[in-house]
Amino acid sequence: MNLQYMHIDGIKLGLYTDGPVGISVSCGADSAMLLYWLMSNVKYDLHIYNFIAEFRRSVLEPPFDNVVSKCAELTGKSNYFVHKYSEEDPPPELMFNMYKEYIDNGIVDIVYTGLTKFPPDEVYAHWEELPEWHVQSRKDGHIRNEFGAEFIIPESTDFTRAENNLTVNGIPTDRLVMDKRIYNPLINYNKQDVFKLYKEFNILDTLFPVTRSCENDNHPGSHCGQCWWCNERKWAFGYLE
Repeated sequence: MNLQYMHIDGIKLGLYTDGPVGISVSCGADSAMLLYWLMSNVKYDLHIYNFIAEFRRSVLEPPFDNVVSKCAELTGKSNYFVHKYSEEDPPPELMFNMYKEYIDNGIVDIVYTGLTKFPPDEVYAHWEELPEWHVQSRKDGHIRNEFGAEFIIPESTDFTRAENNLTVNGIPTDRLVMDKRIYNPLINYNKQDVFKLYKEFNILDTLFPVTRSCENDNHPGSHCGQCWWCNERKWAFGYLE
């Protein structure tokens, strides 16, 4: 994959400029910043993929829409396409398999994700407990390959839940290695590094306020300030809104 690398405040970002690009976007600060950067630099079509658990749509869809519209407003980019998917509880491996399908079908050449590593263990030792796959796949202290993605599948996973989602050559596996055309430029950086990029791009006052990190659905339109994700946001940016 031919990328043009930029070094911004000690952070390396690879820009693909040879064809259409895909990006996975939630409503969080990490993928929002990456979307802004791609919209600012990619001349080809940009495809934006969003996965929301159906029962959370009313909470998460509005901030996602706000993130996309704000990035378009700030950059002036118009040749982008939004693809929304919703299931009751979509597993991460299903999302990545769908990205691979878009690449294989020639719709995009590469898919970016906004996955970051977690803060050092001692920072969040007293925070709310995380799902196991988050801890194992993004834990601090390990250097990960930026290309592809590897998720540890919990032992309780139901392999019959979705056909072929958790298989390699038809054989179920507890570790799924994803396509190398999926690019995770922030996987070896944490949210404090993302904060540096917000400052560098001068979007702290414009884009950051429309993002949402909170995982507490009892606080639609705001942050609860108590969940793990709110704590990470405060640790990195110093404030929530």
